[in-house]
This record gives sequence, structure tokens and C-alpha cells, in this order.
Amino acid sequence: MLEISLAVIKLTIITILGYYFYKKNIVDQKVLDFLILFVVNFTIPFLAFSHIVGSLQRDIQPQPFIFILLSFVIFGVSFILGYIFSFKRSHEFKKEFTSIVSFQNCGYLPLSMAAFLFPANVREKFIIYTFLYIVGFDIIFWSVGTYFIFKKKGEQLKLKSIFTPPIIATLSAILFVYAGIVKFIPQVLLEPIKMIGDTSFVLSMLILGCWLARIDTTSLGKRLPIVLEASALKLIVIPLIFLISVIKFDISSLFGLFVIMQAAMPSAVSLPIIVNLHKADSEFVSQGVLFTHILSILTIPLWVGLYLKFSHFSF
Repeated sequence: MLEISLAVIKLTIITILGYYFYKKNIVDQKVLDFLILFVVNFTIPFLAFSHIVGSLQRDIQPQPFIFILLSFVIFGVSFILGYIFSFKRSHEFKKEFTSIVSFQNCGYLPLSMAAFLFPANVREKFIIYTFLYIVGFDIIFWSVGTYFIFKKKGEQLKLKSIFTPPIIATLSAILFVYAGIVKFIPQVLLEPIKMIGDTSFVLSMLILGCWLARIDTTSLGKRLPIVLEASALKLIVIPLIFLISVIKFDISSLFGLFVIMQAAMPSAVSLPIIVNLHKADSEFVSQGVLFTHILSILTIPLWVGLYLKFSHFSF
């Protein structure tokens, strides 16, 4: 429990640093936009490619479809809860409320936690799990899931939006390994790719801090109870459902821990971008992202600690 809390504290310190940089205009919006593009289109794809290529060659070969299915299951449970609770209320943020509950920070935060929390051999497996999960999550997040939440009359589903650089890198790495192409890639090339990819951990948390610093809290007012309700569903109810499930089915393994960590993550940092594209209330969603990240400092160690206690898994 102490190790988990320390890992979250270390990540929080880096996030606060990013928050400070943005508030003091050391990092302005142009720099932040560049960092986001740089990480999403460059360092994270390199991280995915290098770790998947390296790990699959060392017989760390989880089944990709298990993680893709898991991403749909966690989204499905979260979406149903968000939908039910949003329509029990008379507020005007039903779709935004559902989105806050439905989509978690499945990449930046878990990857960064792995860097601080796990020993090298466990960290490699966890990183592979995360990128395989991201394949399914991005399909939901960038097209199918948000399409059904924010669908407007006459709007068409655009499947091409799911082919993001991290997904392309993940699928390419898997193809390279199983087709035997990877043996033709010299180590002198793979090592710099890994070095660049590993910068994702710190950069992601700095970006998270900067992004949270952008959020306007002056208009929170009457929205606070709704935001807190969404946060409670996201950080308490959903992790509890999955904790009960993995304990009931006796999943005492890194996979079980991975399920709990994904279920316990706060709302996705990129969610306000998606909401804005759908011309919904991105300000309300941003406030939800902020609150879930602040509260997760306490809730993530709680759920991970409970899983480790009741499952008897250790790393």
C-alpha cells in the first residue's frame, strides 16, 4: 500500500510541476499543443513499438483479443452506469455526464504508474497489456463509443478515425514479431527508438498537469454536485464492481491487477477534445476530468491496495 501511494505521489509531483509551468506561462498553449502532438504522434508510438517488439521476443505473449475484449467490457459497464444515473437527473449534461463516467485515462496514467511502481520484468508485461488494451479503447473512444453517446440525427460513424499512431505502432510491432520481420531490424536502431519512447512517462504527466491548469473552475457553482456524482461513479462504484468480479473469479495475477487499475483510472484527459468536436459542453467535462484526477490520488492506492490484500498477488 505504501509503495502504491508513493508511486502516485511521485506522479502527482510531476503533474503539479506541469500545472505550475502552465499557470506561470513557462509553457504556453502553443508549446502544450506541440507537446501533445509530439507525445501522441511520436514518443508513445515509439514506446509501444519498442516495448512490444522487445517483450514479444522474450515470450511475453498475452492474447491481444483478451485485452481488446476487456476494453469493451469496462466501457460497457461504465457506459450503462453513466447512462442510468444521468437519466435519473433533470440536469442538461446527460451526455457529458455519461462520457465522464465511460472513458478513463487508460494510457498516460497507467504507463507512468508502471514506471514508478513495478520492477523491470513486471513493468514490461504491464506496458504490453496497456498498449493491447489501448487498441480496443481507441476504437471505442475515437469512434464507436463517442458516436453513440453524442450521436446527432444524420451523423455517420467514421471508422477511419480509429487508426491513430499508437494503434498503428502497436499493430505494426505485433506484425513484425509474428512475421519474423523484426530480426532484420538492427539493435542500434531499436535502442534509440526505446530511449525516445521512454520519455513518454515524464512528458505525459507534465502534459496532464498543463491540461488540468487550463480548466476553468469559476463557473463550477451549481455543477459541483453533478461533477461529484460522476466522480463517485467513476472512482468508487466502477472499481468496486470489478474488484468484486476479479476476487470472485480468483484472478490473482498481474492481469487481475491490470483490470483493477484500468477500472480505477480517472476520466480521460483527451475527453474534452472529443466533446468539443461533438459541440457539447467541454467546460463541464473538463471540470469532471479535473475532479476525477484530484480524487484519484486517494482512490487509486485504495483499490490497488484492496486487490493486493484480497487476491494475495504480489510483485
